[in-house]
Amino acid sequence: MSNFARDRRSPERDSSAGASVTAFVVQSHSGRSQSGRPQRRAFDLIENLALLRQPLVQAEALLSAVELRAAEMLMTIAGAMAPTPDEIRDIAEHHGIAGTLPELLRNPAVAGLVAARFPSQAPDRATCRAYYEAHAETFRAADLYEGGEILIGGDVTDRDWRSEAYGRAERIIAMLHYDRRVFDDLVVHATATSGDRGGRIGPVAKGGWESDVAAPFFSLKAGEVFPLPVPSQQGFHILLMDRIAPGAPRPFAEVEGEVIRRLADRSRLAAARRHLEELAVQA
Repeated sequence: MSNFARDRRSPERDSSAGASVTAFVVQSHSGRSQSGRPQRRAFDLIENLALLRQPLVQAEALLSAVELRAAEMLMTIAGAMAPTPDEIRDIAEHHGIAGTLPELLRNPAVAGLVAARFPSQAPDRATCRAYYEAHAETFRAADLYEGGEILIGGDVTDRDWRSEAYGRAERIIAMLHYDRRVFDDLVVHATATSGDRGGRIGPVAKGGWESDVAAPFFSLKAGEVFPLPVPSQQGFHILLMDRIAPGAPRPFAEVEGEVIRRLADRSRLAAARRHLEELAVQA
């Protein structure tokens, strides 16, 4: 049973502006009270609608007719949004996922595809902060990579040039493996040769360097030299990584919107999994 079904609620009168409005006081786990609206507990209402209809539970939870009508409405909305088995087959087929209906209903990838069809409960600030503190490492700024490159420029489709240039690149890589300190001297020599060039890369985050050789560069660990010459339209590249600076922690105020989106996505995914599990049982 969810927190909603366990909450004790009592009507409280608000006479502001001469109007009498009924509010609800929700007892939290810490014993403190906070104002709540049925809309903010949408998933609990939907999840426990069958329980809420039971007279015993209604009396225990002190639920009003307004809340039960809200639950019915939310259930109707959720039911209209939830994909049918035929729609699930179509969505899976559209994304290249094959299988029988029972297999599709138990496929985690399918749950992720249909999750957007479900409403989500907006988390409160305390929940967001607690999640942020528990997953602070995932909210760091991007790591910064710093290294170097030597390009032996030429036409890689030219067989004669390619053979000579590849051998030269291999010798440079061997020298760098032996002593990385020779890199600066090799850059000076490379830039003095027509068609060749070299220099430092970064500090730059992944995705921040648009180059044909970005993928092999970012695959390196600190202190590594890429073991082979990397071909591109410009020639052969020799790549090395000097250092990787871990991203600095980002403050909660900066990432609060990202936390809300992440929790909302998790809530939708949980709802999608519940729906698929129910369909699997029925099937």
